[in-house]
Amino acid sequence: RHDFIIVKSDAATEAAAQKAAELGFAPLVLSTTLEGESRELGGTFAGIAREIRKSDRPIAAPCAVIGGGETTVRITGDNGLGGPNQEFVLGAALALDGMENVVVVGFDTDGTDGPTELAGGIVDGSAMENARKLNIEIYRELENHNASKVLEKTSNEIITGATGTNVNDLKFMLVN
Repeated sequence: RHDFIIVKSDAATEAAAQKAAELGFAPLVLSTTLEGESRELGGTFAGIAREIRKSDRPIAAPCAVIGGGETTVRITGDNGLGGPNQEFVLGAALALDGMENVVVVGFDTDGTDGPTELAGGIVDGSAMENARKLNIEIYRELENHNASKVLEKTSNEIITGATGTNVNDLKFMLVN
């Protein structure tokens, strides 16, 4: 048996950091080995955004906080349709409610997040208000693991199609 590494698992985070710098955002690669419950990590990213706004820690805006890894979704109760990156961004949306100039993205580099056609999602501080206008209760939909429905109805989904690669999940946040 022979194992070959064609692309290192941190390739996506390093490319994101390079692109962020080119676009004028100071990049911070938080971790390339993120694990844990996806929706909780989304809330953590929002907490980091608040800290950046409050005290320029761990980095000053404009910045890009970047992470890679494989987070998970612990299924309890009803089982809807979604994936870990979709739940990550909805967890962030809950905590970003009303915050301006912060965008959070989570997507799977292979183009399919969970058993869905979505690669992931993108949210900002207006996501909760948009959901409220559509009578969508994000918290309840998260409890039912129905993130795809929310992202599609609010136009916050990311669709790339199959990419032909899978170097890691990529999560990042832009704070301006």
